[in-house]
Amino acid sequence: MTLENFFLLDGSLRPVWRFFLSVVLVFLSYSVAYLLAGEVRDLIPRAGAWYGFFFLFELLALLGSFKVLTRLFEHKPLGVIGLAFHPYWVKELCVGLGIGGIMMVSVGGGEALLGLARFARNPLPARAELAYGSCLFLVLLITATNEELVFRGYPFQKLVESLGPPGAVAVSSAFFGLAHLGNSHHTWISTVNTMLVGIPLSIAYLRTRSLWMPVGMHFTWNYVQGFVFGLPVSGYTFSPSLLKVQVHGAAWLTGSDYGPEGGLLSTVAIVGAGICLFLSARIRISERMKQLVFGPSLAAANAAVHVSPRPDSGENGPT
Repeated sequence: MTLENFFLLDGSLRPVWRFFLSVVLVFLSYSVAYLLAGEVRDLIPRAGAWYGFFFLFELLALLGSFKVLTRLFEHKPLGVIGLAFHPYWVKELCVGLGIGGIMMVSVGGGEALLGLARFARNPLPARAELAYGSCLFLVLLITATNEELVFRGYPFQKLVESLGPPGAVAVSSAFFGLAHLGNSHHTWISTVNTMLVGIPLSIAYLRTRSLWMPVGMHFTWNYVQGFVFGLPVSGYTFSPSLLKVQVHGAAWLTGSDYGPEGGLLSTVAIVGAGICLFLSARIRISERMKQLVFGPSLAAANAAVHVSPRPDSGENGPT
């Protein structure tokens, strides 16, 4: 193999090198967002504002970086990474919101039913709940989108082309877990669970080739966990919350100060969600994303061989 063939495939940079280039741009995006948020912190010295601006700047920097990569190498619009507003994007987002909510409610409900945690109404003024809940909604939605862009977006998609889906899921999920090692109160169970949760999130992307469903799952898992139940989210505690909680069960079941991700109850919910997503015949790629990702000719061939068009709209999306 010549040096040129080592880096190039059909005259373009090989997917594995695009992956490494995208990782470099992810770190640059993080650095730029950190610097810009620091400037804002000097102008708006309000507690918590820095984090909101940091996550927003990070989102914009990531989208800009991936825009350059998709235009330079794929010659396609940014939507190819999974954020295209195709006819089923709202439905995919809502399905993801539902799955993530069910997962966390099953964990919180399990803790309550087993006597591992006690939940009570937090007596807060309605205006304070609405204001804080709305701000946290936006922040957690942006952070979920950022993490999905990094771990299920362009870098992951280049890994899929290089290693195949199983290898890409394994590598991406492993890094997803390792990225949370800096969080407070982490344990080996929390690290394993964070790696495991990357699997259903990756399956949701691979089944739809969109990020809407994994973003929805990721967001509601965190929002219900932190704002509704008042439980720690990967070592971080949000206050105020709709419910106040007293957790007194074994840490290996509840996760204790790290939050549910550090307990085996979450392991059950994560594995169950992964199995359901993998086996479900109702979750599939829409015709628009099929054409965008694979090209019109290949999409038409795949549709003719594998999938029958829906008679109502000609689309193949989640129903």
